[in-house]
Amino acid sequence: MASETVGPVRRRALVVGCGMAGCAAAWWLEHEGWEVVLVDKEVEPYPSSYLLQLDAQAVRVLRLMGGQEIIDQVTFAAPAMSVRWGTRRVRELKIDGDGEWRLARRSVLLSRLFAHLPATVQTRLGVGLEALEHRSHDVLARFSDGSTESFDMVVGADGLHSTVRRLTLASQAHSVYLNGLSHVWINADVPLPDGRAVIASREGMLSLIYPFLDTDQTSVMAVVPVPSVTTPDESMLVERVCDMVERLGPDMRAVAVAARKSRDTKLTRFSQVRLPRWYTRRVVLLGDSAHCIDPVSGMGAHASLQGAKTLAESLRDTDDVTAAFARLEAEIRPFAKTAQSITARAVEFSTGVQGRSRVATLAGGAGDLLATIPAALTRFNSRRRAVRRA
Repeated sequence: MASETVGPVRRRALVVGCGMAGCAAAWWLEHEGWEVVLVDKEVEPYPSSYLLQLDAQAVRVLRLMGGQEIIDQVTFAAPAMSVRWGTRRVRELKIDGDGEWRLARRSVLLSRLFAHLPATVQTRLGVGLEALEHRSHDVLARFSDGSTESFDMVVGADGLHSTVRRLTLASQAHSVYLNGLSHVWINADVPLPDGRAVIASREGMLSLIYPFLDTDQTSVMAVVPVPSVTTPDESMLVERVCDMVERLGPDMRAVAVAARKSRDTKLTRFSQVRLPRWYTRRVVLLGDSAHCIDPVSGMGAHASLQGAKTLAESLRDTDDVTAAFARLEAEIRPFAKTAQSITARAVEFSTGVQGRSRVATLAGGAGDLLATIPAALTRFNSRRRAVRRA
């Protein structure tokens, strides 16, 4: 009687959240031989048309995922910038653009990344995670449709308001850093003069004004102090931001006029996820769920894409998922911590929030930056020794 050949059993991974981190994690894990189930509680998870930035490292990882066509078709080169500041009069510094950095509409890029997933990845939209039960050799997940399934690993990539984080590591109140600042987002139906982005620190606000190079639109985002006891008045804040934009110079008046007429606006709060650890047993957090830096940083794509790649590579080298999670955190935390510090210090310095002196804010930021250098050097030396051994 001929013996039957039994192939290797594929490990199963549940990825929760199909944003940047979730799609990248699903792609890389499937690439490494995992059976992947990707779920998201939203039926249409990509409603926002605001800008998303990819730095050179994020672009490199996307290329490694076979995403060159996505880069070519839905991203555009980051433009040159005009940095403006001053109280009585506007001062300006012009900076050339960086061809390695790209911009894209968030909704378009994420939709294309989702469509880029291999057909073998099981995707379930409109299905939320409700509970996780740790067992001796797996994790049992219960979903909003009443079903339950077991997995060898769960990846929480469900963003700032992560259900996975709440179920396993910390509540929203104990994991999210808030500083009394809010983002005012406005899409204005007018092209930005000469296509040069404007970064401005004036009148207690930090603003980032970028062109949508695929259309004649301009993205205006400003970070504005809003007392936590106050319910934000969106129309009032939009008007305040438009007034500031108009005073940046004659070339910005048309942008201010169009921004006042825009119906495409929203408010969000400056938020960073700060946790002492990103994993427990067979569950790990990835991307904004673990270390939201805040959109004003422009570094979220870097941390999400690189983190997904690092996670899959760490799991390739060991059957111990906890050891792989620890390696992921050791690799990504120094970058995330530094980016969080620089971002928070920059907006707090620009807006004068929380009553801290600007000298203290800058000194604290420098201290946080210096604290990351030993860890960075250790990782560099470890990689160099590994290359020499190879």
